[in-house]
Amino acid sequence: MELDLDITYVFAIALFLVPLLLLNFLVFRPFLAVFEERHDKLEGAIERADLMLAEAEEKAEAFNERIKEASLQGTERRDRSRREATTRMNERVEAERNRLGAKLEAAVQELESARDKAMSTVGEQARILAEETAARILGRQLT
Repeated sequence: MELDLDITYVFAIALFLVPLLLLNFLVFRPFLAVFEERHDKLEGAIERADLMLAEAEEKAEAFNERIKEASLQGTERRDRSRREATTRMNERVEAERNRLGAKLEAAVQELESARDKAMSTVGEQARILAEETAARILGRQLT
């Protein structure tokens, strides 16, 4: 087998390569460039979305931390207010207890004084009544 190269083969190869090169420069490269640009934009959008998502997660985490801190501060303030209110209430109760204790002590002393006075009066009246009763029974005055 012998390979004969004549000019028609060269023309055939030229007719194949020239349109291929023209199509490569006029169609394929611009299409690939557009395709690559579209791919880059899509990848860039995905990267930007990932960055935005990561940033949003960081902000959400920071927000949750601030919420936790605020909750702790609120709890501490509420507990402090309750302690202060309880202390004030206990002070008032103690002051009222002392005031009522003093009032009760004064009333007890007054009752004891009134009882002593009543007992002395009753003793005197009992002696007079006893003398009158003895005088009636004996029919004479006791001296």
